[in-house]
Amino acid sequence: MTEPQHSESEHPDPERPAVQWPDTASPTGDPLVDKALGLLDGVAESPVQDHGELYIGIHDALLEALDAEPGLPAVPQSTPRPEGDS
Repeated sequence: MTEPQHSESEHPDPERPAVQWPDTASPTGDPLVDKALGLLDGVAESPVQDHGELYIGIHDALLEALDAEPGLPAVPQSTPRPEGDS
């Protein structure tokens, strides 16, 4: 038996709805969190295959903000601390 063949005009692909991106994040008052959330602005314009890396960067920036001592400037994760500091 052979399967009936259908042309694309008989079964067109359903139209995909437009992606609804959220509005720009409101400032939180925490400069590290605001900087991390600001990275979300570039997601909509970037290719989908790059979204994973962007979200990883945002996640890491938020973790850095959570790990920062309140009231002290953040030490970037990639900057080694001088010997003797713990």
